[in-house]
Amino acid sequence: MSTQLKDTMIKNSDFSALATNFRDYITRNKIIYERDQLIEDLTTRNQDLNQFAYITSHNLRAPLSNLIGLIDILNYDHLDEYNKTIVDMFRDSASKLNETIYDLTQMLSIKSNKKVIVEDVSVSCIFKKVCNYFNKQILKLGINMHTDFLCEMIPFPKSYLESVLMNLMSNSIKYSSAGRPLRIEIITRKNEDGNVVLIFTDNGIGIDLTRYSDKIFELNQRFHSHVIGSGVGLFITKTQVTSMGGRITVDSEVDKGTAFTITFKSI
Repeated sequence: MSTQLKDTMIKNSDFSALATNFRDYITRNKIIYERDQLIEDLTTRNQDLNQFAYITSHNLRAPLSNLIGLIDILNYDHLDEYNKTIVDMFRDSASKLNETIYDLTQMLSIKSNKKVIVEDVSVSCIFKKVCNYFNKQILKLGINMHTDFLCEMIPFPKSYLESVLMNLMSNSIKYSSAGRPLRIEIITRKNEDGNVVLIFTDNGIGIDLTRYSDKIFELNQRFHSHVIGSGVGLFITKTQVTSMGGRITVDSEVDKGTAFTITFKSI
């Protein structure tokens, strides 16, 4: 083979490799560009969605609070049975809307609060505030409450701990058994690793873990059709706990009750 022919073949080979590398470069840049565009689009959509949700919840909260206040001061005893039914329907609808807005603001708070303050929070003080919120239900149902806060201070954001206890208390009340008085027990201990553990137990109707164990903390999951709910409370609770490096597990048996165990990460 002549030297000229060899040189020509080498040049052709170099050109072919260069063309291949150029095509690969174009392809990679196209993929990177499309990825960046997708990220930018998703970021914009997420910001718009968060802004919409915030504006919606903010604008609804004030008139809804006024409506609930007006219903509460209404002289219920002076109404006939028909109008009492109408007022009860108004109250239920307002309560459900208020719960939905609360859930929405909680989820937005978790996603937007990148630097929440972790501090030693008094669990007894927070639980007392939660009990005051559910005072009517506690008196109406005659709930037997037992607490044993061996660890009084919990390293956790104050607002998150209030939300966690609110959701767990709400669930216990919603899913109480008609056949026995509701009993709720809350204890705190330290485990072998020195982390604070909170155990929230009730004797309600329980959850069938053989069917729902992998869905307990998922969004919009409900396990009892006879109770109306949004299906986001446990999702919010788990998100708040895990976002702070903690862990939450559940142990439940149908018609026996449910126990949630939360392990808080030490500061």
